[in-house]
Amino acid sequence: MEEIVGKIIGGSIGEKILIRLKSTSKIDVGDLVVCEDSKTSEKFFLKIINIGISSLIARQFIEDMAGQELEHETDYTIFDSKDRFYKMCEAKILKIKREGKFVPPRSLPNFFTNVRKVSEEEFKFISKKGEVEIGNLRFGAGSFKNIKISLPANKLISHHMLVVAATGKGKSNFTKVFLRGLLKLEDYASIVFDPHNEYYGGEGTKGLRDHPLKDKILYLSPRYQEIPGAEKLTIYSEDLEPEDFFGIIDLSSPQKEALDLLRKKYGKDWIKVLLKEDLNKLVDDFGGKIYRATFATLKRKVYHTLELDGDTGLVFSINPKNEISIHEKIKKGVNERKIIIIDTSMVGDESERIIASSVLNRMFNNFKFSKQARPKEFISKPEVLVVFEEAPRVLGSEVLSNGVNIFERIAREGRKFKIGLCAITQMPSLIPPEILSQMNTKIILGLPAPADRMSVVNSAAQNISDEVVEIQMLDKGEAIVTSPFITFPLPVKIFLFEDALKEDSGMKKDKNFSLAID
Repeated sequence: MEEIVGKIIGGSIGEKILIRLKSTSKIDVGDLVVCEDSKTSEKFFLKIINIGISSLIARQFIEDMAGQELEHETDYTIFDSKDRFYKMCEAKILKIKREGKFVPPRSLPNFFTNVRKVSEEEFKFISKKGEVEIGNLRFGAGSFKNIKISLPANKLISHHMLVVAATGKGKSNFTKVFLRGLLKLEDYASIVFDPHNEYYGGEGTKGLRDHPLKDKILYLSPRYQEIPGAEKLTIYSEDLEPEDFFGIIDLSSPQKEALDLLRKKYGKDWIKVLLKEDLNKLVDDFGGKIYRATFATLKRKVYHTLELDGDTGLVFSINPKNEISIHEKIKKGVNERKIIIIDTSMVGDESERIIASSVLNRMFNNFKFSKQARPKEFISKPEVLVVFEEAPRVLGSEVLSNGVNIFERIAREGRKFKIGLCAITQMPSLIPPEILSQMNTKIILGLPAPADRMSVVNSAAQNISDEVVEIQMLDKGEAIVTSPFITFPLPVKIFLFEDALKEDSGMKKDKNFSLAID
């Protein structure tokens, strides 16, 4: 018989359920418990959201006793201390099992109903096979090793994901675990902008290149000659458009207009002309409609953003060679359902954002055109997940005040064209609420700052206001997953990527059942 940990002593619909705990019970915030009401034959699945201490003795007497023990070393003997001093906890109802079916939490258990911890077997009711396995079902600080949680990629990707956590809580590990899951599926691609060069892997660091399906990875890096399996990351100026700079760097309205006019007049050579041509001649070419100062400022900004040293920089160049365009390589990789990792670790912030903007504008326009003009071709295209770290750099309120950029367009329109964002950040409070609300699935890995916690809570697809305390307490690798595609916010212990690699490399697998949030 399962050990009783407490009894129901109160609660209401939409509010917290109150439980008095047994003195020997070991209960943590986040634990999963169950109570079976003998009067109604209903089984209630609950999650502990807060714990406190209470007493039947008046507060002033407790304070007096504590003072006597501290100041006078008086040792009190309290009769029936287990009855007079006890722990209380608050819980929320996750699901109710009624007549063999699971229903939403619309009723309550009766007074004095026994409460006990759940067993693995009792959570088979959500054991439908999923697609991308990310971890085990968690209870408090522990986890059920035989219950694996899977995410339905076909729903999550185009509806966007937000991964939030403080430094060291496991954002990168989760992302590698999720990408590892995508590798094993047939109809998905991903473009990953990697500012720390940690997803592909290298000496002393396990990455996706260590996966058995590494042939499905396209790795682009300016250090391609040093890294086995890497391909050259070079973007020529003729492959850049004015829209790649809009909303990415600070441009005034006259400067944006000047970029558009340069593109219309000089075609693909517009950047080369801006950087090489005499400024006075440019002014004359446009009949004095654009001031010399405007051209001078644009020249300085573009030169600085592309990080050029003469005609060539680490990634950008204004001297095209007879090579396949980087955009054609990426387009081919997407069509082949590959994970495309773009190493931006050696370039500055603005340069990285131009690389991303350039790549995503081409892909977005390609998918949009395909849907409108070639619907049969569009149907055959894969869903694409765009992964970008430190998301406020492109989706923050301050950045978006400079105008719409491709990241905002994807956040608002991407789902119509099979493109989804996976935005990763430590500070979700810097992202506008209307953008956060577009990120339907949220992977919350621990946030100490109150403003960041509340920004996520207020924009979640489900009510997770009760989990505020737990979110603050989450340890490394512990997560809460909330999404419109799940029945309730799920506590998860994310796999360690290295362990997931071993499993995929042919090590003995346990006969586990999977839990899908579908």
